[in-house]
Amino acid sequence: MSATLEHIYAPILQTKRGAPVFMGYSPKHKNVVYCCGNAVVIRNLENPLEADMYYAHGCQVTCAKYSPSGYYIASGDVRGTVRVWDTTQKEHPLKLECRPLSGAISDLAWSGDNQRIVVAGDGKERFGAVFMSDAGSSVGEISGHTKPLVSCDFRQARPFRVATGGEDLQVNWFEGPPFKFKKSLRDHDRMVTCVRFSPDGAYVATCGTDKKINIYDGKTGDKIATHTGLHTGGIYSLSWCDDNKTLLTASADKTATLMDAVTGAEVARFKFGGEKPQTSDQQLGCLWTKEAVMTFNLDGEISIVDPANPAAAPRVITGHNKGIYAIAAKDGKFYTGGTERTIVQWDAATGVCKRVAGAGHGNQVSALAVQGNTLISGAYDNTVRFTPIDTLVYGNSVSTDAPVMGIAAGTKTDVVVAVTKTSAYVIRAGKIASTVPIAYTATCVSLNPAEDEVAVGGEDCKIHIYKLAGDSLEAVKDLDGLRGALSCVTYSPDGLYLASSDASRNIFVWDVATKTIKIQGWVFHAARINAIAWSPDSIHLSSAGIDSDIYVWSVAEPSKRAFVKAAHPGGALATTWLNETTLLTAGQDCAIKSWTVAF
Repeated sequence: MSATLEHIYAPILQTKRGAPVFMGYSPKHKNVVYCCGNAVVIRNLENPLEADMYYAHGCQVTCAKYSPSGYYIASGDVRGTVRVWDTTQKEHPLKLECRPLSGAISDLAWSGDNQRIVVAGDGKERFGAVFMSDAGSSVGEISGHTKPLVSCDFRQARPFRVATGGEDLQVNWFEGPPFKFKKSLRDHDRMVTCVRFSPDGAYVATCGTDKKINIYDGKTGDKIATHTGLHTGGIYSLSWCDDNKTLLTASADKTATLMDAVTGAEVARFKFGGEKPQTSDQQLGCLWTKEAVMTFNLDGEISIVDPANPAAAPRVITGHNKGIYAIAAKDGKFYTGGTERTIVQWDAATGVCKRVAGAGHGNQVSALAVQGNTLISGAYDNTVRFTPIDTLVYGNSVSTDAPVMGIAAGTKTDVVVAVTKTSAYVIRAGKIASTVPIAYTATCVSLNPAEDEVAVGGEDCKIHIYKLAGDSLEAVKDLDGLRGALSCVTYSPDGLYLASSDASRNIFVWDVATKTIKIQGWVFHAARINAIAWSPDSIHLSSAGIDSDIYVWSVAEPSKRAFVKAAHPGGALATTWLNETTLLTAGQDCAIKSWTVAF
């Protein structure tokens, strides 16, 4: 057997309140590059299925930019490391690794000739550096700042200039190479959040949380204009149009604007959040490319706006930017949820996704199931919610006595069984029909296809079998001999088998009729198994572990398996099947991946 990666359903940007978000774009393709967790994400703006993820940093990545040639990407992380790597090859071979700063890198920029890189950020001795992109050797000194830098930029045309801005309210000006400090521009009253040269190098624009936009001469650094009153909140980012005179700005006041850089006149305004904008509608970043005009909100979503029609609803690219712990699939669509409390519907064929709207869960989504036209979700906010798939608006909910550890939904009737650490609930027609106290700590649950038997896994290293009779659960038998707390139990679609996984890396397959072990010895994970799932034909079982690996096992040939190492760096957390040959997995990297399994 083998498992081949087909698609990556990419995460969105990782954000931090009160800090700008920067994105890079390819001059040769319709691709953008940004950061999420420990990964750099490359994605196509038109086709969501064209995506790639770069995991080589091993810690949180903070910024990434394409070189002007489009052949390389430079990415920086919280440790002050910069990696320059190839974009033309699937393996992304490394060109350079260096550590110009001792603290987190907040922004970086390439020179127009692809030979130099400037970085801004935090450090013990300095807050910025400029170096050769091939050797890492210094080509000047970024000095004159007393606090960490937030942004930097290179003048693309000769003579080269570098501008930096940061928490000390200053914009510093450097000429070179080698780059030397020339002057400090003290026109902001609060933190400088973004510094950007116009494409032709004629101007440089700066913005800050003081709601000001300053325009300077791109060669001399002489001040041309200061614009105020455009936003009522801090301005976190700006981006130049190709016409070298129009600026796109993004603000915490939940708007973005197009403005004339010289006169300060407003050209267009984009409002987000409708009549009742939320905190998440704050705009922390923006980017103008030949293909699209984009802004990025506090949730990390990308909004593509139409400059010709500012009132039109933007095209929103959503997804996840925190760990995904639950996944369910049906009829070519799948649903995911996790740490950030949102639930997203994905079209497997196109990659287009949409968030469930309305007042949702108040804590981590722990379990998902599809029953007919209803999406059922359980969460650590002590609720089970029922969402109509045709509207994707959260529906009614029922409350439990503790965080929901697992849910199981019937396919013949509307029965749902949910478990917390102390109770099991039988739910019918969206209402609790019965509650069964349990004497052990429950961790997971499954309902057999006949809907007359329920299996509950516990921290006591046992599987507790119940008979479902009407709305009551009657204890039948405990399956023991297991070696760790149960992480997952699941009946096969044909009802013949019950699979279990535990914290001791073991997978057992039980014969449902005899309640005896049919298969054991699937112990190849190096750490706790987080999730298991049966293929629709009940022949294969997938597993996802905290070791970041995924496996596919065969009941017909127990000695055979497919294995993908580091499928989700940081931990593989969820798995399900789209069909007999297509496997879906999700993890701590905030991505969902589809795999074609060949037998």
